[in-house]
Amino acid sequence: MTKIKLALLTTAALAAAGIAYASPRADLNADGEVTQAEFMAAATTRFVNADSNADGMLTKDEMKAARTASREARADKKFQNLDSNGDGVVSKSEYDAKRAERSAKMQERRDVNGDGTVDAADREARKEKYAAKKAERETRRAERAANGDTRGEKRDGKKGKRGMRGPKPDTNGDGVVTRAEYEASTLAMFERLDKNSDGVLTKGEAGKRGKRGKRGGGQR
Repeated sequence: MTKIKLALLTTAALAAAGIAYASPRADLNADGEVTQAEFMAAATTRFVNADSNADGMLTKDEMKAARTASREARADKKFQNLDSNGDGVVSKSEYDAKRAERSAKMQERRDVNGDGTVDAADREARKEKYAAKKAERETRRAERAANGDTRGEKRDGKKGKRGMRGPKPDTNGDGVVTRAEYEASTLAMFERLDKNSDGVLTKGEAGKRGKRGKRGGGQR
């Protein structure tokens, strides 16, 4: 099953508030899809972690601190990944080795038949593999529907607009984001990302938030 590579939620800020909605880790059961429950659970964990005084609200200072901590954590993880011997310095040999490792992994993924070369046969095999996984997802969704699972039904026949920034969490404009405001904006984000309204996010849905045009040129 295709893994969700979202630095979304997924990967980041709660839209205008700056707290991440979710991430690849939101796929709690590792089945390659993020359900609404998983999405909400991952985002709520981030809210709780950012709420440093545990008062059920996020202030601007708390949101700023959460963004800073998130950036620092990502930077540390990236550095540690490069610093293979853990000496606190990334040498050219370490950098080159990591680059070669990434290149080898990419080559391995592309070489579907394992013959050491990437050719038309591999490209066709990748297409077939993708088609098989897509069919599997559709089968699972059909089974859920047959069992009366209504996840993904449009609420009141409406869907939020796509291709724009996420909903503003601080709906009453009082300068803080309450738990209720946060959960409402998180749910709205999920519904906007769930393009086919089936109640789960897949790689294609999570990776594309709608057409926005070139950076700086999209509609605001």
